[in-house]
Amino acid sequence: MSSPEPGKVNLEAVLVSVDEFFNKNPFFVAGCTFIWLVVVPLTKQYLSKCKFIPAIDAFRKLRDDPSAQLLDIRENKTLASLASPNLSFLNKDTVQLHFTAENEDRFVKEVLEKFPNPANTVICVLDNFDGNSLKAAELLYKKGFKEAYAIRDGVMGKKGWLAIQETLLPPSVHISSKKKKKVKISRGFGVNGAVDQVEDKKEGSSSTNAPILESQTMDHELTESMPHAKVGSHSSSPYPNV
Repeated sequence: MSSPEPGKVNLEAVLVSVDEFFNKNPFFVAGCTFIWLVVVPLTKQYLSKCKFIPAIDAFRKLRDDPSAQLLDIRENKTLASLASPNLSFLNKDTVQLHFTAENEDRFVKEVLEKFPNPANTVICVLDNFDGNSLKAAELLYKKGFKEAYAIRDGVMGKKGWLAIQETLLPPSVHISSKKKKKVKISRGFGVNGAVDQVEDKKEGSSSTNAPILESQTMDHELTESMPHAKVGSHSSSPYPNV
């Protein structure tokens, strides 16, 4: 058998070496095969159906996919001041269920009550930012939801729902703050006695000038309704005026 020429690869020797390696390390080869054929595809599938998505992509999914639903996991006091997106024009309702790591079991139970067919439901999870949204999405995906996405930057993040809604989202799904109303009581006087009027004013409206203007108006009406009479001045002198 002639020796191989310098600079050329002996293919036969390489194949023999590989075969010997496989024979000596069968478990290593089986492990690599399992990872390549099973783990990698499952990981790709998992990452494609449970991941962060931008707010605009979440809106498009909610708009275009009838099975897509929005789940707002913010706490109630935050929802009281900053409402959830209104999806009524899509014939959908935003579900509000607070999520923490301590109440996972109760959270899953309540979500399944709202969405009894998880295998055919796509969930988009919304938080203040994105601290818990991915945890909630992963938990729901493991519990059988078809797809579960966490909205990146949530409501208040740099590229969250509030940041993009003026330029990228229709007005009907804009998030608006809920301002509290306060009651202003103004009093004016009429001919038949005191009259109290109660008006609802939005926060930030002027409330100092209204009572003054109303009082001036009432005084003017009283002056006009009284008959004109000559009123003499009383002197402190004991002698009558001449």
